[in-house]
Amino acid sequence: MTTLYDYIGEKDKQMEEERVKEEQSHNDFLAKMKKQKRLNINFTGFDGKLSELIDGIRTIPNYNNLKGYVRENILQDNPEISYQKLSNKTGIHEGVALVILYDLYNDKLEEELKDLDDEDIDFDFHYE
Repeated sequence: MTTLYDYIGEKDKQMEEERVKEEQSHNDFLAKMKKQKRLNINFTGFDGKLSELIDGIRTIPNYNNLKGYVRENILQDNPEISYQKLSNKTGIHEGVALVILYDLYNDKLEEELKDLDDEDIDFDFHYE
């Protein structure tokens, strides 16, 4: 005969298995995203201090306008464009193109992660 404790124990096991599967799926997704965006960064003026480059470029007065332009006009037609091609196409410095793509990539990743977090998780408990 199944007792309430057995029933609760089974549900706890199911919930833990689902949590582990979801966590693994999330980790696999993050690993896949990180693997896709490995770049060989080499351009004039870049000395390997990426954080300083990013902070400096984000202070450019029209940076947000450039970022919006790239998002709306360039990435719509060519979502896998490299920072070198973006630089050539728009006439902006390669460092600026790199940071714009970096920020747009992170914005997209944050949206996708937020969508995962916002999904309703339905814990179906029925006690009889």
